Amino acid sequence: MNAIVRLLSGGRRQFAVESQSELRLTLAHFGLETGRVWVAESEADVLEAAAVWLPPGACIDEGEYMALLRLHELRTPAGMLSAYHASRFQHENEHWTLAAVGTTASGGDEAAGAVLAPVLQLADAAGQPAFAGEPASLQAELLSQWGFVPYGSGQDSGLRRAPVPPGAAAA
Repeated sequence: MNAIVRLLSGGRRQFAVESQSELRLTLAHFGLETGRVWVAESEADVLEAAAVWLPPGACIDEGEYMALLRLHELRTPAGMLSAYHASRFQHENEHWTLAAVGTTASGGDEAAGAVLAPVLQLADAAGQPAFAGEPASLQAELLSQWGFVPYGSGQDSGLRRAPVPPGAAAA
């Protein structure tokens, strides 16, 4: 879990120690229970990429989330998994949400593909879009290679990927 959190936080300044604690707690409590955590390792068993996906219909209960943070004496920093709210994407209920993604420099596109492609193929087969929540949306450059594009403005903005129709070229 600690290696995944370090990879997902990617050393970015907005991920203070407390934010990493929240991410670790959220992954353990919600990511493994509600979502799907994908990892890619090198032949030497070194973690090279990780992604946390929330499947269609999955939702992090805000009250339960806040109670969990209080129990562990954590406050809610902006821009973490707490930024995911089911109401944000009410216009499309059947979608996948990429909650967090990270890769190492050595992992590159191949490692990213190992944690993104399987779920995107599932979404395509079901004709469902995929959204990048925070902090995954901070990886806009990486995700653009997989068909994610910006949408909306202000509070209702983010990254979205439309399903790729059967027979069309996919990333």
